[in-house]
Amino acid sequence: MRPDATGRPTLACLTIGSSDPSGGAGIQADVKAFSALGTYATTVLVGLTAQNTTGVSRVHDVPLPMVAAQLDAVLTDVAVGAVKIGTTWSPDVVELVADRLSGLAVPIVAVPIVVDPVLVTASGSALGGGQEAVTAVRRCFLPLATVITPNLGEAQRLAGTPGEDDPARIAERLVDLGARAVLITDARPDTGGDWLFDGERHHPVPGRRHDTHCEHGAGCTHSSVLAVLLARGLDLPTAAQLAHRVAARAVETGHRDVGSGRHPVDVFAAVRDAAVSKQLAEHLEGVR
Repeated sequence: MRPDATGRPTLACLTIGSSDPSGGAGIQADVKAFSALGTYATTVLVGLTAQNTTGVSRVHDVPLPMVAAQLDAVLTDVAVGAVKIGTTWSPDVVELVADRLSGLAVPIVAVPIVVDPVLVTASGSALGGGQEAVTAVRRCFLPLATVITPNLGEAQRLAGTPGEDDPARIAERLVDLGARAVLITDARPDTGGDWLFDGERHHPVPGRRHDTHCEHGAGCTHSSVLAVLLARGLDLPTAAQLAHRVAARAVETGHRDVGSGRHPVDVFAAVRDAAVSKQLAEHLEGVR
C-alpha cells in the first residue's frame, strides 16, 4: 500500500452485496460510506435490484462463476483491510463467499469481516432469499464474521426466536449458534439504540431516533462504517458507538428531497458534522 496525502497507507475495504440503482442502499451506499471515511472501495456484486425509495420490484442474481471471478480479481490483487458483506440471497452465494474469505478470518491475518444479513429493506421489501439462505448464513457466516449486524427483526429470524424482543437474549442465542459477536441495530425501536454482545459482555449502545423518513441505506451505511473503523484498529465497543453515531447523523441529515418513499441517508453530511468529525478524529488519532 502506498501512503496517501497524510502519510498513512491507503486503506482499501471490500463490500460484497447487491446494487441499488436509486443510489441509496446496497453497494452504492457502501462505497459512499467507505469514501466518506477516506477509504478506497472495492466491490463484488452478487445481485442486481430494480428498486427505489418505495420498494424493490425485481431482483437478478449474478451468475455464480462471475461472483467467484470478481472475488478472485479483488483478493489476488488488493490487500483489503476489512470486508463488509450485505445481501447474498442464495445458499450457493453464501457458501462461495464464505469459502473465498475463510483465509482472511484466521487469527494470523485477522481481517475484520462485518456481515449485515439484509433480509428486509427500509421500505419493507424482502431480500433474504428464503429460509434456505437464512440457514446458510447461520452455518457459513456466523462463525466467519468478526461481528454480525442484523436489525431486531433480522436477528429474531436468524436466531429462530420470532417472539423474543429482548436483544440480550437474542444476541446470546446467536452466539450459541456460532457467532463471535452480535451488534443488533435498532434493538430498542422506541429509542433507536443498538445492542452489542461481544461473546462475553453486553454493551448497550444508546441512541436517539430521528423521524426524518430518511432511512434508506441506514443499515448499509452503519455496517460499512463499522468495517472501516475496525480496519483502522478500533476495538469493537468503540467502533460500534461511533458507527451508530455516524449512521444516526446520516439519517438526521438525509436527502429529504430525493424519492417519494423512505429517503436516502447522507453519510457525507454526517461525517462533515463538527461533533461527529471531532469524535472520529479523537478515536482514530494514533491508530493505523
